Amino acid sequence: AVVDFNQYRGILNGAIAAMQGNQDGVQAMVTTFEKRRDAFVQALNRIGWQVPLPQATMYVWAKLPQPWDHNSIQFCSRLVEETGVAASPGAGFGKAGEGYVRFALVHEPELLETAVQRIAGFLRSHKHK
Repeated sequence: AVVDFNQYRGILNGAIAAMQGNQDGVQAMVTTFEKRRDAFVQALNRIGWQVPLPQATMYVWAKLPQPWDHNSIQFCSRLVEETGVAASPGAGFGKAGEGYVRFALVHEPELLETAVQRIAGFLRSHKHK
């Protein structure tokens, strides 16, 4: 038996209007997130945390450095407690996510670069613990 749950027509009509309407806002949003992504990833790379440049996203997934590489929950908890920088532990996305962290690009490039400087200090302070 097949069970299908569809959206009601109002949502479908809204989606059609969004896709067929003026796309200037879409391009502006893409440009905004490209700038944020580039600034954040370049800043991480500058502090020695090598992260691949994602193609199209508002998130950056990063493999955790040692000694955090098997404890994403502890990393994120300590990071926010000590620096105010919030991130999502990879473990929250399933078993395969452990060892990674997800950063949301929800701020302007300057603030993202400040966040990376705080992350750098955090990593330095825990390097030998």
